[in-house]
This record gives sequence, C-alpha cells and structure tokens, in this order.
Amino acid sequence: MELPDYPSGGRIAFRSDRDGNGEIYVMGCDGTNQVNLTNNSAEDKQPSWAEGGLIAFSSDRDASGGYDIYLLTLDPWEIERLTTDSANDESPALSPDGSKVAFVSYRDGNAEIYSLTISSNTLVRITNDSGADMDPAWSPDGSRIAFTSDRDGDWDIYVAGSDGSNPTNLTDSNRDDSNEHNDLWPDFGYYDYGDGTGDVLIAFASDRDGDWEIYTMYDDGSDQAQATANTDGVMDAEPSWDPLGEYLVIHSNRDSNFEVATMYYDASEFTNISRNSASSDSSPDWEPVDDGVYCGE
Repeated sequence: MELPDYPSGGRIAFRSDRDGNGEIYVMGCDGTNQVNLTNNSAEDKQPSWAEGGLIAFSSDRDASGGYDIYLLTLDPWEIERLTTDSANDESPALSPDGSKVAFVSYRDGNAEIYSLTISSNTLVRITNDSGADMDPAWSPDGSRIAFTSDRDGDWDIYVAGSDGSNPTNLTDSNRDDSNEHNDLWPDFGYYDYGDGTGDVLIAFASDRDGDWEIYTMYDDGSDQAQATANTDGVMDAEPSWDPLGEYLVIHSNRDSNFEVATMYYDASEFTNISRNSASSDSSPDWEPVDDGVYCGE
C-alpha cells in the first residue's frame, strides 16, 4: 500500500467504524490524508506505534470468537499475526524500538499483562494478580510499563519494571476515595529540555471529578494536574503524547460523537482532527518519530 505524504511531527493511528466495522486508520497529525490501513470485514482495534513505521493492533480476523495481536509494517506493507491463543489478546503496546509487544490476555482466566519478544516469539507474563490488569504502556527507555489495575478496589495507574517487578500504585493516594473513581489509559511521554535533561510524564483519563477528563503527572505520581474540565456527559479519554512531550491526541465526544482531537498538555489549542460526524473514531496513538519538530513545522 502506497501512502500519501504527511506533515512533519508524526502520524496518528486510530480506530474508526466509518466503513461499517472497526478498522485501523492513519492520518497526519493535523488530520490530513486519512487512510484505511486494514480494510477487513473483521474488527480491528487498538493501534500502537513503534519506531520504523510499525503498528500493533488487535483483531478477530483469524480467531474463532476471539482477538489476537497483529503487527502491521508500513514499508513494505505487511501484516503478521503474533499471537494464536484461543483466549482474547487485546490492548497491544509496542516497545519504543518495536522489539517487544505488551498486551492484555485472558488466557489464564483473568486479565493479565504479557510481553512478547517478537523475533524469538518468547512470551513472559508481566502481572500475576487476582485483580484485572489492563492498558499497558512502555516508558520512553523501555525499562518500565505503566498499566491500570483494580487490584486495590478501583482502577488506578501503576508502574512496574518491564519484567513486572515492583508494581507501584501512582494515583490512589491523590484521590478522594469516599466514592469509587477510576483512572485509566496511561501513556508515557518525555519532555526534553535540550540540555541533556528531561522529564518523564504520564497522561491518563479519570472520572474522579464526575466526568471523564485528561490528567497529567510525573512518572512518580507527583504533580497530578487536571487538564480538561468538561460539562456533564462529555468524555475526554485515551491520551497519547506527541514525540516532544507537549501535545496530546485524545478521543472526545465534545462534537456529539467520538472524534480524535489534539490539544496542548494544559487542554488549550483543542482541535478536532478526524472530523467525521458519521462515525466513531477512537484509540488514537501518536507515532514516535524523532524529527524534533512540532506538527506541521
């Protein structure tokens, strides 16, 4: 498949049902040149980028009633099936270098996170808890994994080593637990100060104020800040950092249906970029390019 030219600053992959079922699309970070990458009658969802134009996603195209993890290579265009278990394998997250994919599997009767080394087909179970573990995301250096878990009673953001060691709850102590609240969909970002130092950040979505909003924090759980502040019934969720650690792409129903939008980390410059009122667009992920410029520069 030959793709059109896209602006600098990285492409955005997302899931859309505009063709009647879930497909993986790609577009420029400004919303231009939206292209269906999968074009399959099955459900394709939850895209995740890595360096070199790799996209992992979940699909039930070859499974008997379940989902598996697939790897899409853009140049040359190719799709490879990575998992074949009869249980559902979902929510893939490619490591920054594309060598591993973390994902959620129900193969042991509970939602747990696994890591697959793609070249050797070596599978390692990362979490092992009676609670459900979901939404894995790799740190920028590949040494840690953030995920969500309800092991402490409600959904919180955790960070562990890439082998699952030392899982730490980052969000529970910063919330009012008089009512059940949920923190979901973590994503790591890195802000480079240009002097050899930088900050590792995590964005996530939470309903702690009664509506689903976007929050940010440092990777140790400090300085949790609410970015968006919506009216009742509006949902902002599934954040993904841009390569420079300042902008986010999210999915939002501010325009009555779910669309993909970009915004500055403090929620300014909110822009609906998928602009398709007849469909539901979700699960956006920003390509981790290393061109050192913002979208379109």
